[in-house]
Amino acid sequence: MNEKELIENIEQFFRWYRQVYDSELILDHPVARVSIAEPSGPAVQKGRQGHAQTQNISRRAVQYRQTSPELQAFYEEIRDCQQCELHKTRKNFVFGYGNAQAEVMFVGEAPGREEDEQGLPFVGAAGKLLDKMFASIGLSRDNVYIANVLKCRPPDNRDPRPEEIARCEPYLIKQIQMIKPKLIVALGRFAAQSLLRLEQPLGVMREGDHQYQNIPVIVTYHPAALLRNPALKQKAWQDLKKIKRFLDARTGESDSPHPLISPVPE
Repeated sequence: MNEKELIENIEQFFRWYRQVYDSELILDHPVARVSIAEPSGPAVQKGRQGHAQTQNISRRAVQYRQTSPELQAFYEEIRDCQQCELHKTRKNFVFGYGNAQAEVMFVGEAPGREEDEQGLPFVGAAGKLLDKMFASIGLSRDNVYIANVLKCRPPDNRDPRPEEIARCEPYLIKQIQMIKPKLIVALGRFAAQSLLRLEQPLGVMREGDHQYQNIPVIVTYHPAALLRNPALKQKAWQDLKKIKRFLDARTGESDSPHPLISPVPE
């Protein structure tokens, strides 16, 4: 990693921290910006011709390292994926992030604008709400894993297309196999339909008992849907309590309310 990439990586971390935790980090010493001279010459001009063909890859931000060597190796293997047309418009390949030994894996639909900018899942407004939902049942990003069905942002946040899901879903399947979660939470209709191979409305899937490769699946609303329609938060709270009961049963805790439990935040 050169000096410019290091500075970009540090700046990206601070942006992510501000988005997720809604606060700033203060350093004891300032970080100086490094000025790197732009090379020139025939060899550079020749290289720029090839660069024009791969500009979407070259503008990829430095990805935070995964929390296991296996996940990191898999990320390195697929981060330049060009299996569908979405690679032409993405800024970053959003692999996923979290605890590689997580008992709970949350699966969303696709990256949005902020996720595409930063290369991390759920860092925009929906991500802030998701963090509050985690806290309401005693979870945090330190003990879950978060990923999406699609790893690249659809233009204008349109719905994923069947061919895009078909190309990208094997990556999610392998992530699940590596993490081996005890519970999967499908956030939204597309994630649930993709994992469960169902064409039912989200409201119907929420009420059912589901499994994915012998792993229990709880279906709930995507945080973005809760932002658009706050009236759904009460139903989402019922789903969060299902997650909490599942985890309590695994640890032998009583079903009494967790001290952090409160209705889904406004």
